[in-house]
Amino acid sequence: MVEFNEHILNLYSSLESDLVKLIPQERFSKDVNMKLERITHLMEVLGNPHHSFPSIHVGGTSGKGSTSIFLASILTTQGYKTGLFLSPHLQIINEAYQINCKLAATTKLVEIFERVKSAIAKVAQENIFGQPSYFEAQVALAFCLFEEQKVDVAIIEVGLGGRLDATNILSSTIAVLTSVGLDHTEILGSTVEEIAEEKAGIIKAHQHVVCGFSKETTREIVAQRCEKSNSQLWQLEQDFSFTVHSGSLIINLPGKVYENLSLTKLIGEFQFSNAACATAAAYLFSQGNLSDVAVREGLADAIIPGRMEILQTQPVVILDGAHNPDKMRSASHSVHTLFGGKEKVVIVSFKKGKPVADILPYLIDNVKCFILTAFQVKGLWEPYPPEELKKAFNSIAPSVPCFIVDDPINAVQEGLSRAENNDLVWITGSLYLAGDAREHWYPSASLLMKAEE
Repeated sequence: MVEFNEHILNLYSSLESDLVKLIPQERFSKDVNMKLERITHLMEVLGNPHHSFPSIHVGGTSGKGSTSIFLASILTTQGYKTGLFLSPHLQIINEAYQINCKLAATTKLVEIFERVKSAIAKVAQENIFGQPSYFEAQVALAFCLFEEQKVDVAIIEVGLGGRLDATNILSSTIAVLTSVGLDHTEILGSTVEEIAEEKAGIIKAHQHVVCGFSKETTREIVAQRCEKSNSQLWQLEQDFSFTVHSGSLIINLPGKVYENLSLTKLIGEFQFSNAACATAAAYLFSQGNLSDVAVREGLADAIIPGRMEILQTQPVVILDGAHNPDKMRSASHSVHTLFGGKEKVVIVSFKKGKPVADILPYLIDNVKCFILTAFQVKGLWEPYPPEELKKAFNSIAPSVPCFIVDDPINAVQEGLSRAENNDLVWITGSLYLAGDAREHWYPSASLLMKAEE
């Protein structure tokens, strides 16, 4: 068993290293990363694996990961063989690649990536835009995996934006847009309308489109795009809806009502709209043949790590990767509704460049202290320096003690040591921090072994 564990860990390290090597010195450039020419070329070299399976493309500012997981759970319960691609992963790369809601094995990912590596080298030599990016390699790996596994449907989460995201080479059966808000404004635009245009860029001709946008101007952008592309549009609160009665979720679709639903493994009212969008998309994909059991069990069984996840009690520890003002507002509302009487120890890290002044006000209610940390650098993004965070916190909540603990695991241990049994420890600010902190309860090595089962 020890030898097996070491073999898997070595394989995983090799895969991670191969991917990280694709990150240039300038970690993210709009001109380099937001292109479709390289991923199109890469797919051609690989034989266009993305044409081998139907897909559902899920975009939005907030909720796209949760909606994708709900969708995969519902359709797997319905009996489809599902592929699921998520971005970013929290702890191990395998989380981004799932078959029937189970993490793909490292051995399988390494086997398939050998094929992808040779294609990357060919594109790097031939394409005028150079070597495929870190994310493009991840997308290629997903599409090759789903082709090899002969999935009935792949649920693909957009990485960034929509129009120029590497996943947008798909000709999906259904496009889902969960929400729109101000995030990645330096890349996608400075207004929600500009960002909505980018998100709506995943809409293709003759699709079904499910939209959860709430602002009228952004809903109109999607409606106009659907009209031009001859796509059928279902807008939340207009064409379908959800209600909650006596704690039970009810989802109303055209011609079908799903009742007595619950998100038993999740907390947060914001998940209801995600569940409704996922159910609408699953219903459309099944051409109206989606069973009540599939929706009920699919929603009840869905587990979404790092999204209002309760890791322990006494003290209660909540892990939530809220990383923009809209997400933090929703998370804060849920925390206040469920645990408003508890004093909080808040452990926080943000990605560099985030509008912390707009996010921090949602964190300061009934706080015992802040623990400021920095997530470990992974992928394209770097953390906000804790020293700079402290200045921002001191200006907004000068009376609340602020402690800097650079290592995220040490920050978790410091937070737990400062919390009483009846307190709440709230870990938030970034999905990357969520991944680092989750190691305290779920070590990556054990997750890798479980993926091999």
